[in-house]
Amino acid sequence: MVHNGILTLFDIDGTLVRGARCHYMAFVHAVSKFYGMEEDISGLNYAGKTDPQILREVLELGQTPEKVIEDNFQDCLDYMVQDYMVNVHRENVMVLAGVNNLLDELKNENVLLGLTTGNLEPIAHAKLGRVGLDDYFAFGGFGSDSPKRPCLVEKALERARNQYGFRGDEIFIIGDTPRDVEAAKPFGLQTIAVATGRYSAESLEETGADFVLDSLENVDRVLEIMGIR
Repeated sequence: MVHNGILTLFDIDGTLVRGARCHYMAFVHAVSKFYGMEEDISGLNYAGKTDPQILREVLELGQTPEKVIEDNFQDCLDYMVQDYMVNVHRENVMVLAGVNNLLDELKNENVLLGLTTGNLEPIAHAKLGRVGLDDYFAFGGFGSDSPKRPCLVEKALERARNQYGFRGDEIFIIGDTPRDVEAAKPFGLQTIAVATGRYSAESLEETGADFVLDSLENVDRVLEIMGIR
């Protein structure tokens, strides 16, 4: 497919969808199985972080020795994926307002769509598949690529260019946390921050995002930002 020179990379949780309880439970089950930790971590703020980053932080919080962390780390992540796949059919994830309309419009305009998400790749696709959004996104940068969010952006850009022949320079990162904005800065990408997660529009303004929206409901505004309308 010939693209129109615009690439848009979306975060998932808090940006496209909310309420992924089974993802959280898969994490809890994996940590319990491989590290014997049963602490309640639901109150901690991991918005915008990658699954491997969250896992390491939880284990360090629990004072798990480094060697023990390393010895079981990948097995724990793999188990998290397996647990999620078994339970994704009962996932309570919901699509946020405006998302379906926006994705349809961007697809119609031949915008290349990708992901930058801290989710492990199989979990990302299964979660989006649960609500019928996965077909919009053939590639991206995922938590399974790196624990560091800027590396996810780098990986998504690399795949857009190498696998999809993207040669444009109009690239937008859409996310709901300061980390989404920060991850885009080293690459000089344009950022659209949406206050649909745990951060207010005011706090997102402070990140230096190029554009801050209350939600993605105003599809015409997003298209205007991208120079499509």
